[in-house]
This record gives sequence, structure tokens and C-alpha cells, in this order.
Amino acid sequence: GINAEYMGKSFGLAKFQEAQAKMRAIVISLPLLVVDSRAALADAQQLLATCREYILGLMLELKRRDLVKESGETPSVEAQNRLAELAAYFTHCNLQPEHVVLTLKQAQTVFFKIKNQKMAGSFARRLLDLGATGEMATTAKKILQIQDATDVRKLNYDEHNPFVTCGISMRAIYKGTPSVKCPFCQAAYLPEHKGKVCTVCEVSEIGRECVGLTISAAQLR
Repeated sequence: GINAEYMGKSFGLAKFQEAQAKMRAIVISLPLLVVDSRAALADAQQLLATCREYILGLMLELKRRDLVKESGETPSVEAQNRLAELAAYFTHCNLQPEHVVLTLKQAQTVFFKIKNQKMAGSFARRLLDLGATGEMATTAKKILQIQDATDVRKLNYDEHNPFVTCGISMRAIYKGTPSVKCPFCQAAYLPEHKGKVCTVCEVSEIGRECVGLTISAAQLR
């Protein structure tokens, strides 16, 4: 798998474009593998899934940063809401715990600033569940102590309804909503994007019917 030290150098230091390039290089090299055991095949499939989650997360964060720049010092309510949604979706990418903590800290801050205190409290609780310490834990506990916390803004984010994030629109696709997938990396998309090139792996056509990653003779039997 991708160890913490490898990812930490790029992700932990917020060198997100560098990390994205590393992930995509791994993804592109995977079809060149030939493995002879089910365990090795499972490892390769897990590595592809991990890369997908990191690339998608980095795409969300880079889009959020671009929107911050575009919005200037006084972002509109619409821009603030979109920034909050992108920060929230990032917390649902399946990253290593030390990286999830960073996404939760950011989402907690963003939601608190727009006075969605109840939702900020949810991120704070997840932070503490992951073992946050020091100043991070202190801030999370303070947010959880707010009496009668409410959410002022209505956003396209429901933490209780399972979802995946569309790799093009960067919008949540909730359970039961139609979607199409990249046959190679399994990234999800809204149906209108069928036929386009997957923006996550940049390898396959969205929605095409094919076998995906095939690197073992056992898969063809």
C-alpha cells in the first residue's frame, strides 16, 4: 500500500499537485503488473482504490482553493456555501487517519465560520474519535460545548446519507441516485458524464462496459 511516510511528504506538506501526480503515475503503472496470486491481485486492487480516493480528495481541495482565490476577500453566500460543501466532501474520502484529521480540522473551521455550528460539531466529534490531541482537541471540545447549536445555511451535504462524489461536477451523488462509473478505477460520476474520459485516473472512458484492471490469469478463467 501507500505508506504514511510516502504520502506524508506530499500530502502533509500540502504539496497537493505533486501528490496527485505521484498517485496518477502509480495508477498508470498498475495495468503493466502481472501477478500470480489472489493476495497480490487484492493488493493491487486496494492500491488502485487508495490512489482513487487520494486523487479525488486532492481534486476537491484544489477546486476549493481555486474558488477561494476567485472569490476574493468577500466571497458571496453562494461561494461560501460551495466552499463548505467541498470541504465536507473531502472528509469522506477514504484516506489514512492522519490525513482524515487534516480534512476534518479544515471542515470544522469552514462550517463554524458560516455559523453552521451543529455541523461543525459533527466534524469536531469525528476529530476526537480519531484521537486528535493538543490545540486541535481543545478547539473541537469547545465547539461541542456550544449550547443549542444550529445550522444557519442549508447545504448540499447530508452526513447521514451515504454518497460518493462526482469526479467532474464535484457534487455529492447520494445513495439511490443514478450514477455511472469509470470501469478502471471505479470513480463515480453523474450519468450526464458518460462517454467522457475519467478525470480521476485519466485512463478509461466513463460508463464503458469492460473488465477493468486485469493483471492475473485467474481473472480470465
